[in-house]
Amino acid sequence: MKVKLLKVVKTPPTSNQKYIAEFELLKEDGKKKIKKVGFGQKSARDYTLMSKKGNKHYLESKAERDKVKNAYRARHQKDLETRDFTRPGHLSWFLLWSKPTIGASIEAYKKKFKV
Repeated sequence: MKVKLLKVVKTPPTSNQKYIAEFELLKEDGKKKIKKVGFGQKSARDYTLMSKKGNKHYLESKAERDKVKNAYRARHQKDLETRDFTRPGHLSWFLLWSKPTIGASIEAYKKKFKV
């Protein structure tokens, strides 16, 4: 099955999640399916927010941001056991806890998983 990341969008204010990733799945029989996956707890901090000046979660020290990032990754290593990069745990790991911005994280995610 081929997978293509179509877009990542912020969720509406009524949602408990930060983003929705939309994938196009191309099955072996040629049929296409759209899969939407919500990820990221809206009220929680993440690496992208801690890196953004002016955000309430901003941490000035990169060393402090990296310490929090490493703690998150230690707690959530198990989320990667599914080996399904379209699941919420993978999306949070690679999009919210990877690079300082969501844009840079999306580009790295696309490159890593060839989507």
